[in-house]
Amino acid sequence: MNKQTKPIWHGVVLVAGGAVGAGMFALPTVAAGAWTYWSLFGLILVWCFTLLAANLLLDVHLQVQGEIQQDKETLHGPSMSFDTLVRNVLGVNWARINNASLIFIMMILMYAYISAGASIINHTFSQFGHVEKVSPNVLSVLFATAIASLVWVGTTWIARLSSVLMTLMAISLVVVLLDLASSVSWSLLIDPSVGELKFGWGALPVFVTAFACAGLVPTLVRHYQSDRTKVRQSLVGGTLLALIVYVLWIMSTFGVLGQDGFLEVISQGGNTGDLVSALSQRTANDQLGLKLSWFSHCAIITSFVSVGIGLFHFIIDRFGFDNGSLGRFKAVLICFLPPTIGSAVYPKGFLVAIGFAGLFVTLSFFMIPALMKTKRRSLDRTTGVSREVFTAVIVFGFGALIGLIKLLSISSSLPSFTG
Repeated sequence: MNKQTKPIWHGVVLVAGGAVGAGMFALPTVAAGAWTYWSLFGLILVWCFTLLAANLLLDVHLQVQGEIQQDKETLHGPSMSFDTLVRNVLGVNWARINNASLIFIMMILMYAYISAGASIINHTFSQFGHVEKVSPNVLSVLFATAIASLVWVGTTWIARLSSVLMTLMAISLVVVLLDLASSVSWSLLIDPSVGELKFGWGALPVFVTAFACAGLVPTLVRHYQSDRTKVRQSLVGGTLLALIVYVLWIMSTFGVLGQDGFLEVISQGGNTGDLVSALSQRTANDQLGLKLSWFSHCAIITSFVSVGIGLFHFIIDRFGFDNGSLGRFKAVLICFLPPTIGSAVYPKGFLVAIGFAGLFVTLSFFMIPALMKTKRRSLDRTTGVSREVFTAVIVFGFGALIGLIKLLSISSSLPSFTG
């Protein structure tokens, strides 16, 4: 299939599917203090800067790839990886920094998904009266071991399973949102006296993680054979779809639970199972509880497998492991053991982990693309400061601001919504 016949919805689904998943369960909890208006403003702001950063990376990618292909006298060639692109533009040291950042992002997200998986499994057990029988520590280890074993056996059929789970997740999400809509208190949702800006700052690093899509640019360039327009349309459409889902999800959960309900969720740890349990109890709808559990299971497993396979292949490539049983076993240990140990020691760190991921997302997906664009533009000495350079500067500044906000949050220097 050539680039003229590849439909845009392929890229839109790829971007939206990479964004929407287990991380969305953190969004309403971290944004509860800011409430509706400030939360929506923050989501839209992060969405805009995410698109700017992704387009900077796209521009640099096409420029560098075009020069390489011209030197080799080829019309079309394979897309470069993110690592190769950074090495070409910023050098080997920045590539190493970026790789370390990407590894941390994937590791901390895997920890978060293990924590979320154990939490929702525990909630499912509680629905059948077995809440006291298995500890979160044990559930974390069992959940991670099960997924790691599947990755070790093989990834082809797991990718197919992930596609099925993603489809089921989308269907169940629509069903859940429709059910929640009937229980939403609209007067509470749009009350201007509820919510404060000071509680919204700490939510921004989590919002950044929810929209992270710059890493998909090389994949989209390869898929559409360097067609800039289709890649941009995929980025806009996919992130816009994710934004719509996030807005509907936040408004639905806000309108059902209210701020007092989220205070209870936060006091219990703010994990996925805590939120699902609170929504089920507030609506007094057993069927909704089952639908929420099904949706959360699909979202968590899909997200965990997606990140896990990505890190697994990265480790095989970097360490030079063979694709035999022993090589795959070594890669599985390096990939899954650290987050599994972390989740066993501290099983309730879902929200904290998502926020930490945001700290490094700002480096790899905002600041480094901005640096690459500035470096590339500085090589063209025939023009002065352009709109592209200005865009790169504000994207870099935004990334640095989000990073600073997260550091202030870590040091407890930001207001915390705890009632």
